[in-house]
Formats: sequence, C-alpha cells, structure tokens
Amino acid sequence: MNATANRPLYPFRPMFMGAAAFSALGMLLWAVFLHLGWLPPSPLPSPLWHGHALLFGFAGALISGFLLTASASWTGMATTTPATLALLFVAWLAARIAFLVNAPLWLATVLDLGWLAILLAMVARVIALKRNTRNYFVIVLLASYTALDAIFLIAAQRHSPLASDALVWTVDWITILMIAIGGRVIPFFSGRKIPRMAPQNWPALSIAVNVGAALVLVTDILSVPAPVQGALFLVLALLAGIRLGAWHGWRGLNEPMLWSLHLGYLWLVIGLALRGLALLGAFGAAWAGPGVHASLHGITVGALGTLSLAMMTRVAQGHSGVPIQASKALTVAFLLPSVAALLRLAGGPGWWPAAACAWVAAYLIYLAAVGPLLVRGRTSGA
Repeated sequence: MNATANRPLYPFRPMFMGAAAFSALGMLLWAVFLHLGWLPPSPLPSPLWHGHALLFGFAGALISGFLLTASASWTGMATTTPATLALLFVAWLAARIAFLVNAPLWLATVLDLGWLAILLAMVARVIALKRNTRNYFVIVLLASYTALDAIFLIAAQRHSPLASDALVWTVDWITILMIAIGGRVIPFFSGRKIPRMAPQNWPALSIAVNVGAALVLVTDILSVPAPVQGALFLVLALLAGIRLGAWHGWRGLNEPMLWSLHLGYLWLVIGLALRGLALLGAFGAAWAGPGVHASLHGITVGALGTLSLAMMTRVAQGHSGVPIQASKALTVAFLLPSVAALLRLAGGPGWWPAAACAWVAAYLIYLAAVGPLLVRGRTSGA
C-alpha cells in the first residue's frame, strides 16, 4: 500500500473533525451564555452569532466534507490536493476564530465568504470538467449557500433585520439539502443493509417533495402571508411523511446506523409541521412571533443534529475500511439531538442550557468514538 494512503488527506477527515469540534465548542459557549449571560466578544450580536455559527460554521464544514468526498466519487476525480485541502480548512478555521475574537466584521466577512468561494470552486471544477449533469444542482446549491452568507453578513454590518431573515432562509436551504440528499441515501443504505426493508422511492412523490422544499424558501424570501405559507409547510410535512413511511424504517430498528437516518428525517417532518402550525397560530399567544422561529429548532437541532452524526459516522467508517456499525456510545449520541430538540421545543428557557448540553455531549461522543478514524486513515486495502 502506498504510504500516503493512510494520511488524513481525504476531504471529509479534517472538515468532519472541525465540524464536530466547533459544534461542541459553539454550543457549549451558547449554554454558558444562556446560563450566565457571557459570550466571547464577537462582531455579531449574540443571537446572530449563534445562528451563524450553527448554519455556516458547523453546517458549512459538514457540507464541505460531504460534498468534496461525494464529488470525487461521482466524477472519479480528486477534488483536493493536500495543499488545497489545508487551505480550505485553514480558511474555514480563520473565519470561525474571527467571529470569536471580535475581529472587524469586514474581516470576518472576507474570511467567511473566502472559504466558501474556495469550496465552490473545488466542487464546481470536477463536476463541470466531467460534465456530471446529474449533480449540476450541487453547484447551484453551493452558490446559493454562499449568497445567503453574503446577504446575512452585509445585513449584519448594516444592523438590518434582514440578517435574521437570511438565517431563516438558510434553514430553508438546509432543508432542501437534507430532503434532496436524504431522499437518495436513506432508502439506498436501508435496502442494501436490510433487503426486507424494501424501501419505495416513488419518482412523482420525490419530485413533489423537492419542489415543495424549494417553494418554502421562495415563500420565505417573498414574505408570503402566514396562512398561505403555513398551509404549504403542512402539505410539505405530509408529503415528506408519506415518503418516510414508504422507506419502512421500523424494519431497521435493530440497526442504529439505519434508524438514526430515519429518525433524522422524521425530525425534518416534525420540524416542517411545527413551522406550519406556528405560522397558522395553532400554538396560541405563547408561540406568536418568536415562536415561529423557535419551531425552526425541530429542523436545526432534531433533523440536522441527528442526520449529521449519522452521516459523518457512516462516511468516516466506510472510507476507513472498518465495519459500518454503531457502538453503544454512538447509539446514545444518535439519540441526544432528539433529547436536545425536545428540551428546546417543549421546555421553557430554564431548560435551554440542558438542551445545549445534550447537543454538546452528542458531538463529544462522536469525537471520542470516530475521531481516531478521522486522523488515522484507511485500515485496509479494500
């Protein structure tokens, strides 16, 4: 075996390590802020920092690791070299530090948009060179993600409420990504591992769910009246729920590496339904206004938190030549984002630090259990 094969140069390795570590650190700092009111000085107000750290810091690193690795698989071309991968990681890390040390917002903006531009160039290059038309949508998705970050950062510099709107739009964008990627990988992995699950993927339903997710983003951007938007969310939740049911996830309850994916998608359905109900005023005065934003945590904490852990574990194990299976510790980790989401959604503010700590525990377990694979490299020649 070539001596370089065991070096941690695969794109997902540093990016997943960074995503998990920053996720734990960022949420720990947020727990301290919720309990003690203290947060390191940042060029962003605390609520905006929290949202940006999750949606562009953590999720950005996760998405980059996944898409760079997947793009190489789709095209048969290497997406990075050791030098360009190091550049990407250092640029991502520099942006995270800038938002934690009260750097000038213009500098943090340049760093954050810079690393996303590098990522976009890496992915677009291999997909375009190979004319991988099936995945051209990935280029569009990454370009729109970068645009959302730019809108947020420019609005934040101008102290505009558009910054908060941009975070909501980014949740919509991540919803589109989870629906698109989840619709591909969840039934595939399920049927391959347990043939009797016999997951069904109906093309018409898949198209309807994907289009519905895109419409959600459009209606948020256009500020469509709440009743119309709420109805759209409920219809999308229903369609996504039917799709999830067609995958027969209950037949894989003895396989944590499978049920974790189905659980994450279930939270996506729940989050969409909660947003729809909140927009329709179903939760009364207690959920009016900020309550609509509170409902976002079903998607960000429940769905994103669970699917991220499940996919980062699967990718790390699969590319490291070890069996794709969950230890008891990882099984607990897969459940903790659900605990965090329930505490955040159903509990009052007094429970929010506990919700943050549940999230932190999940990602610390991941680092302890999977981190060695991320730095060790492949253990077999398979």
